[in-house]
Amino acid sequence: MNSRTIDGPIGAPRHHLLDRRALLLQGGLTAAGLVLEGTGLSAAAPRRVVALIANSLSNTLTLGDGDTVEPFGTLPVGHEPHKFRQSLDGRTVYSCNTTGNELIEIDLSTLRPIRHIPMLDPYNVGFTKDGRHLYKLAYRYTFVEIHDARTFHPIRRLETGRHPSHFWFSPDGRWFVNSNQHAHTVTVIDTERMAVAHRLPVDPLPAGVEISADGRYMFVASGGAGTISVFATDEWKLVRKLPSGADAHEMVATRDGRVIFVTNRRENTVSAFEVETQRVVAKFPAPGGPDMPMLSPDGSQLWVSGRYGDTATVVDARTFRRLRTFRTQRSPHGVFLAATSP
Repeated sequence: MNSRTIDGPIGAPRHHLLDRRALLLQGGLTAAGLVLEGTGLSAAAPRRVVALIANSLSNTLTLGDGDTVEPFGTLPVGHEPHKFRQSLDGRTVYSCNTTGNELIEIDLSTLRPIRHIPMLDPYNVGFTKDGRHLYKLAYRYTFVEIHDARTFHPIRRLETGRHPSHFWFSPDGRWFVNSNQHAHTVTVIDTERMAVAHRLPVDPLPAGVEISADGRYMFVASGGAGTISVFATDEWKLVRKLPSGADAHEMVATRDGRVIFVTNRRENTVSAFEVETQRVVAKFPAPGGPDMPMLSPDGSQLWVSGRYGDTATVVDARTFRRLRTFRTQRSPHGVFLAATSP
């Protein structure tokens, strides 16, 4: 992997629009309307891992190369993209365009938008384990809406609380948990009954939620107190609370479930929370208001959007060494990484 650390000022990228011949030379991973940065791309070099970073206030996605840890393009996607969800067959990814009230389906083999799916406020979405339903969090409202996963037609609406935003499913698929940022609660939804089972008070401004790989614990990051709250899922009771960092926000777990990375936006750090001991075992810097973290498919890299600094940072997920920080466009939010065919 070609990696480097940038500690000084970050240079503004240059943009070049590819013509049709150049598009074809890029091996099927670029599309009409894609803006490429720089001039040194090799047409023969395959891109095995691609990162998509949603620039919410620029209505674009920044595209990054997982091998070179460099941005290579910018893709217009419509109004206010925030987060991503891979399709059930793995061939496409959905960009959640919140105030645009639509999902933009993007073909991962071409990086071309192929479908616009009307949907009210799809701030964040996720498929159930059985693939039958899609749960949507409507951030501008107070509800989670359940859709048919194939037709995307709404089936049921569940009132949860102000600004539902982040979620997780239990390993067995029985529970859907989501944070309600300005209600200061977490909702526990029974996916079999499609009904709210519990409303749990938490510290102010809850965001990231995770359920442990064994299903025994739920973890909640709360920005207002900078804490991680730990709940036992047998009775959904709070068992402990510990500090993470100022404006603790989103979580992502390693593939083995042993470590959860927690972004601390106002502190410009990321915490490494060890699940077994339930303590923060390390903390490392990430500039620009680190917001949404995402691990590469092999777990070696942690990509983090810098929401307030218009940057993205890539960190070695094992050594916590910063590999690269680069410019995005305005207000980078959700991050998605996918392994693609050469």
